[in-house]
Amino acid sequence: MVGIISIGQIELCPFAKKYTSLLDAEKIPYEIVHWNRSGEKSEDDEKNITFFAPLARYTGLFSKFIPFLKFRAFAKKTIKEKKYESLIILTTQTAVLFPFFLRKRYKNRYIFDYRDASYEYVKFYGALVRMIVKNSAFTCISSPKFSDVIKSGENLIVAHNYSLENYKNRVLSCEKNTSGKIVMGYVGYLREYEYLSRLADVFGADGRFKFEIHGSGDCVEKLREHCEKYDNVNVFGAYAEKDKMKIVDSFDMICYNYPKNYVNYPAVANKFYDGLTRKKPMFANSATFSGELVGSEKLGISLSENEENLTGKIYDYYSAFDPEEFSENCEKFLEKVIKEDEIYIQAIKKFIKE
Repeated sequence: MVGIISIGQIELCPFAKKYTSLLDAEKIPYEIVHWNRSGEKSEDDEKNITFFAPLARYTGLFSKFIPFLKFRAFAKKTIKEKKYESLIILTTQTAVLFPFFLRKRYKNRYIFDYRDASYEYVKFYGALVRMIVKNSAFTCISSPKFSDVIKSGENLIVAHNYSLENYKNRVLSCEKNTSGKIVMGYVGYLREYEYLSRLADVFGADGRFKFEIHGSGDCVEKLREHCEKYDNVNVFGAYAEKDKMKIVDSFDMICYNYPKNYVNYPAVANKFYDGLTRKKPMFANSATFSGELVGSEKLGISLSENEENLTGKIYDYYSAFDPEEFSENCEKFLEKVIKEDEIYIQAIKKFIKE
């Protein structure tokens, strides 16, 4: 039996479906050991073994310490009792709870699913991550730039943050808005208040644009209050995942723009693939790796955080870009994604059959 271990709630880990779908298809038994932090207790089903303890999504490191240790004890006890033949470890936060346990009991018998940079710049933490990578059957990374963060080129496979269903149902050609205001849309979790409010100020001051912000998060109400002074800026708040593609389809461009920092620089987020599959040009930060991709692959416009005449340059780009050429660029990049994803799928299949 395979054990899937996640320090997060499995329902909030869309990338876990890649593993469960393949395990189901191959009729290989598995169980999921995960942490429900919502505070809403429910009964386990036959595949879920759940640790229940409420914890806010964005909490200080000190406040997380004791709950993390409790989950560690719960998961470790479960793994020992169940005697899983192999493990799939979802995210670094999960993996760093068990580095020596994994090396001792599961060397070359676990997949390490790496999704975000965190504290790898701290010498001891970085060494732990590299040890986890070294002892894994293979480590998948959601951005090729993460190989620089973990300082390892060993047994790494790129695992793109895209949905196969969204790819199959993708839009094949871009429809360019040739009249009316350009709708710049942001969709995702809202936590960068200072940055988002600055973008709202920039777009709010330019009547050629509408800036629409969709997502839940810590700063929704504060951001909504800030944007009330603009007629062309709207903060819509939370949305259901099933409605996400409809929301993206209502945009003319996707605001795939994050401030440069240690966490944001190497990452490639879901909305990058939303832009590709829904054929929406992206506005990105040229100081980030994703911004470099947008610029070099001609998937939108990439500008610096302090760009002068920012909306003017975006407006000129949108007015001039060729939707057919852009659509071809998206399809070309998606071909690369599909090829790399097949390598990832075959690696998982080989692992679960061994």
